[in-house]
Amino acid sequence: MPFLNPSGHDWADNYNLDGWGTCLIAFAALYTLFVLGCSGLLWRWRNHPVIRMRKPGLAISAVLVLHVYVLLVFLVYPWNGRFSCAAEYWIMSIYFPIGIGLFQASNQVLLLISRGQQVLLTQDTYKPLPSGKNRREYYWSAFMIWCRTAKQQDIFEGFLAAGMVLQFIVSLFIFVISRRFNSYGIVSQPTTPALCRRGWEWAPSIIWQSAWNYIAGPYLLYKIRMIRDIYNWQLQTTLAILAGLPGTPLWLAAIYSDKLDAVSRYWVPALWFAPGLITMQLIALLGPLGQVFRSRKSKKETDQALREFDLKKSKGVAAPNASVTTTSDTEVSVKTGSSSGTRYTVESLENSISNQTPDLGPFREFCAEKCFCVENVAFLEKVVSFKREWDRIFSVPGQDLDNARQLMYRIAVSIYLTLVDDNTANNPINIEGYIKKQLQSLFRAAAIGIAARRPSSAKSIAAVVTPWDEPADPFTNPGNDHPLRPLTQHSMDKGSSADLDTEVNSALDGDDSYSADLPVPPAFDSACFDRAAASIKHMLWQQPWQQYMRSKRGSTGSATSSA
Repeated sequence: MPFLNPSGHDWADNYNLDGWGTCLIAFAALYTLFVLGCSGLLWRWRNHPVIRMRKPGLAISAVLVLHVYVLLVFLVYPWNGRFSCAAEYWIMSIYFPIGIGLFQASNQVLLLISRGQQVLLTQDTYKPLPSGKNRREYYWSAFMIWCRTAKQQDIFEGFLAAGMVLQFIVSLFIFVISRRFNSYGIVSQPTTPALCRRGWEWAPSIIWQSAWNYIAGPYLLYKIRMIRDIYNWQLQTTLAILAGLPGTPLWLAAIYSDKLDAVSRYWVPALWFAPGLITMQLIALLGPLGQVFRSRKSKKETDQALREFDLKKSKGVAAPNASVTTTSDTEVSVKTGSSSGTRYTVESLENSISNQTPDLGPFREFCAEKCFCVENVAFLEKVVSFKREWDRIFSVPGQDLDNARQLMYRIAVSIYLTLVDDNTANNPINIEGYIKKQLQSLFRAAAIGIAARRPSSAKSIAAVVTPWDEPADPFTNPGNDHPLRPLTQHSMDKGSSADLDTEVNSALDGDDSYSADLPVPPAFDSACFDRAAASIKHMLWQQPWQQYMRSKRGSTGSATSSA
C-alpha cells in the first residue's frame, strides 16, 4: 500500500486508506482519547477554585463540540467522495459556527469574572428567587427575574441562541431552494462535488465565521488587554482567540483558488481549520489543568515542610527532607528538595483581616484584579465582624437573648445569601460539600424565604450584615425595596464606640415582625461559620496571600533600590 494515493482526494466513490489516510485516522483516534481524558479530568476537578471560576461546563461543551468537527475534518480525506456536499453544507453552516460561538462565550468568562470582582469591591448583592402560587406564575416570575438580573454572559448566550435559530432558518431556506443539494430547488444547477463547495450557498457560513472570529474575538481582546492575573488566564484567552483567526481565510483560499489544487488533494480545505482549533482546545484544557497541578504540588510540598517544622519545633527532631526556619513573625523560610522560598504565615493573614491593617485594602484589590477571589476576603471580613458583634451584643447587661439571637441570625442569613448560596450569591465562595450542607441546614430555608419575597421586577438586591447601619427598619417599612442592606466600610470601622452600642440597642428594641418569619435553629451559634472560614482562610493563605506579599516585597525592594 503506497503512503500517498496518486489520485489523492478526488471525490471518487471509494475510501482513501493509503498511508496518509491511515495516519489521519490514527491521529484522530489518539487525539480524541486525549481530549476526552483531559475533559474528564477537568470535570472531576470542577470544584477546584482555579477551574470553577472558568465555568468548566461551558468550556468542556465548547471543546467537545469543536472536537466533533475536528474529528470529521480528519476523516474527510479517508472518506473521499463519500462525504457528501449536503452534509458538509450543514456542518459548515450550522454546527461549526455554533462551536465557535460557544468557544467565544467561554472566552468571555474572563472579562465577566473581572468585572464582577470589581463590583464586589464596593457592594454585595444577592439574586432574588422565583415564586408563585402555580406553575404559570412561578415560570413567569423566573423569566422576569432573568430579564432583570441577567449578566452579560446570559445576554451573550441569549444572542447566541437567537443567532442559532436565525442561522438555521437561513440555511434551511438556501438548502431547499438550491439544486446543488436537491432536485426540487429553483435556483443554481446540479454540479460536481468540488464545484458544489464553491457556490454562493456557503455565504452564511462565511459570514458567521467572520462575525465570531473577526468581530467578537478582537473586541474581547481589546476589553481584556489590561487584565493581569496570576493564572495566565488573560494570556491563554489571547492565544486562543488569535489561534482561530487564520482558519477561515486559508479555507476560502483552498476552495476558490486553483493554485492550491495540488495541495488540496492531500490536505483537504477543511483541514486548514485543524491547527487553530487544536490549539484552542489545548489551551482551554491544559491551561487550567496546569494551574491545578502546580497548585497541588505547591500545597503538598509546603504542607509537608511545615509539618516537619512543627515536629522539629515541638520535639526538637531534625526535619530530614526540608529546612524550615522562622525569619520573622510573618515569614517562614521553606526549602524542600525541589523548591525553596519564603512563605508568609497564616497568622499574618489573620492579623490583617481581624485588625483591618493597612495591607487589607491593597490585598482586596489584588484578589479582585489578579486572583478573582475577592469574595473570599469579603467572607472572612464578614465572619470576623459577625463574631465580634456577637460577643458585643451578648455582653450587654439585661439584653433580651431571644431578640439578640434573632438579630444575629438575620446577619448570618445575609452572609449566606450574598456569599454562600449557589442560587442567590453572584460570586459564591468555594467550600467543601459537607461544609456547605451544614450551612444549608442552618440558613437555606430562611434564605429562600427572603429571596423569594422579592418582586420579579427587582434587580440584584443589596444585603445587610450590620442592621445597626440601617436608617430605618426595612422589615417594617413597606416602601423599602429590599429587606437587607450592605455592610459598609463605615459600619466595620466603628469598632466598639458608644455610638455603635446605641445603634445596636436601638435595633434590638425595634419592631422585628419580619424576623418572626425566620425561626432560629437551635444549632445556630457564633461558631456557625468557623469551618467555612477555616477552609477559605487556608485557600487564601495558600496562594493569593503569598503572591500578594511577594509582589509587595518586590515592589518595596524596587522602590528602595531606585531611591
